[in-house]
Amino acid sequence: MALATLADLEDRLGRDLTAEEERRATAWLADAEALILKPFPQYATTPTAISKKVCCAMVLRVLTNPDGKRQESLDDYSYTVDSSRSRGEVYLSDDEMEELRPPKKSAFSIVPGAPVEES
Repeated sequence: MALATLADLEDRLGRDLTAEEERRATAWLADAEALILKPFPQYATTPTAISKKVCCAMVLRVLTNPDGKRQESLDDYSYTVDSSRSRGEVYLSDDEMEELRPPKKSAFSIVPGAPVEES
């Protein structure tokens, strides 16, 4: 089961993909899925809305900014290329890694406003 589909990308992009975009997006979705499943293999059997969101975000980052521009100026023209271009374009950001991590469980929890239990 795929984490995200071309239809999921189109929904987030707000338009249909062109034939060229579909071809490239298919490969990028596979790359993004592999990058997600390496540290989080649980999503292979149980994809979630978050794993779909992150997978699409990784691909949309490249799809909507194919030149990898991070900064651009006008006078004495210059631009800066995003460091992700040198890492292979599709990447999992630190924030996305945090989103995919399961919540930490602890033996104790404090709930503000909860009734006090007397022993």
